[in-house]
Amino acid sequence: MARTIYYVASSIDGFIADAHDRIDWLLQFGFEAYDAHYQRFLSGIGAIVMGAATYEFLLADESLEWPYAGIPTWVVTHRELPVVAGADITFFAGDIAQLDAELRASAGDRDVWVVGGGSIAAQFADAELLDEVQVTIMPIFVGSGKPLLPVSQVSQPLELVSSTPFRGGAVEHVYKLR
Repeated sequence: MARTIYYVASSIDGFIADAHDRIDWLLQFGFEAYDAHYQRFLSGIGAIVMGAATYEFLLADESLEWPYAGIPTWVVTHRELPVVAGADITFFAGDIAQLDAELRASAGDRDVWVVGGGSIAAQFADAELLDEVQVTIMPIFVGSGKPLLPVSQVSQPLELVSSTPFRGGAVEHVYKLR
């Protein structure tokens, strides 16, 4: 059965974007050291969900090909947004529990990835629909911005499943929600 996973990078002080909604601080690290790890993760994904801000971030780079080709993707939004050519995009506005059921059914025996957007991931966590958090802590302080997971209440303690150190000081922690 599909798991719903929040897979994300964060600063040491818990931000996924800075106060100007930018990720330049993250992009400076490059992705070569993480690519094989990321490709293994991505190969297990059967459906993706993201918020409108993350989707618009991807749309802003007109030279970028859709990075999730072949993976059905839901965008949570109340607005009309353009569809990327060749992408399997569904726009959704409604109950997260209903969406979770759709995502898991679409993913089949693969997992659901909550991409970026701490507020979307927090909605899944608050509804107790998030199974796992895979967060790569980058060796940098951002100071302020979009928080990693702005949940509405204190969670139960998480179970640490694994930790993976990377060159340059980043560390991925995988936590199972109980």
